[in-house]
Amino acid sequence: MRRIRALGFLVTLLALSSMCIPTAHAEDPCEDPGNLTSNCQFNTFYQVPPYGAVATDWTPFVQFAVEPPAFNSAGETPLAPAQEIFCAWLPFTAGIYQQVQVSPGVAYVAAIGWAPYASYDEHGARNSGQFIGRSVGIDPYGGTDPVSPGVVWSPEVWDELGGVFPQLRVSAVARSQTITVFVRAHNPQSHGNDKVWFDAVTLMVDPNQPAATATTEPPTSTPTSAPPTFTPTPLPPTATPIETHTPLPTATLTPLPTVTPTATATPAETFTATVMASATPVVAANLVPASTEPVETSAATPVAQRQGGQMDPVPAVLLGVSVAAFAGAGTLGGVLLFLRRP
Repeated sequence: MRRIRALGFLVTLLALSSMCIPTAHAEDPCEDPGNLTSNCQFNTFYQVPPYGAVATDWTPFVQFAVEPPAFNSAGETPLAPAQEIFCAWLPFTAGIYQQVQVSPGVAYVAAIGWAPYASYDEHGARNSGQFIGRSVGIDPYGGTDPVSPGVVWSPEVWDELGGVFPQLRVSAVARSQTITVFVRAHNPQSHGNDKVWFDAVTLMVDPNQPAATATTEPPTSTPTSAPPTFTPTPLPPTATPIETHTPLPTATLTPLPTVTPTATATPAETFTATVMASATPVVAANLVPASTEPVETSAATPVAQRQGGQMDPVPAVLLGVSVAAFAGAGTLGGVLLFLRRP
């Protein structure tokens, strides 16, 4: 009887163990022939600086972080290796994504087979509480931006215990030949050494959703309606007036002062002081006005006034005759006085 009870207890224990620890057998979603993701079980990794080890065919992203978290290949999980995201005492929101070729207009469902997390304090003791949220998303347009309004996300799971969450599923209709599968961990407030693990991420055709008409244009964050179209009525061409230039004022030429010609020299016998008087206005503008007092005129004045001109012969002859006469008279007088001496 005791053996039967012991055998029954052993069978129950094995059953519970098989429920708690998933194994890689025919029930593994990654083994389903309808799965479209590559490296679904995260068996291989490659280095992506500065993040670390990332599952092959997947790309890391960091939506928010004070410092980028570390991406590692975890070997302590039941489905080892698994994708681990780790950060110490700092909040973060990060994950991985993969673009998959699909048929436009067909509905697809993405799911995470295993997504636990753990948080440890400075002494290595495990913290208890709901700290890190996990979710899966689909961009039906094939974009790679996790904050795009076109991404459809599953409910965010915060449960601490357990590794398999059936609510980590999301479905969307493909709008192009490529859709993107996102897996994200959201740690808004760190409680120590925080870790989250992902494994068995699948994408399959969703038989529960009907096909939809495919489109190739992603939605915008704020859809706007197109303005009404109108046909403008052509107006007759308007002649452009020629620019009128204001005529410039006509320059008035001021005549130069007329130079009064110098009087023509009068023949010697008729030349008088009147000729000099007629030439006076030519230079009067630049000279000090002459004195109005009478000036004594001597007999030699006409001769001095004609300096630079031709000498009048008549007065010269008369002067010579007069001098000769005086000289002769003087000589004659001297002779007479000499003769009259006793």
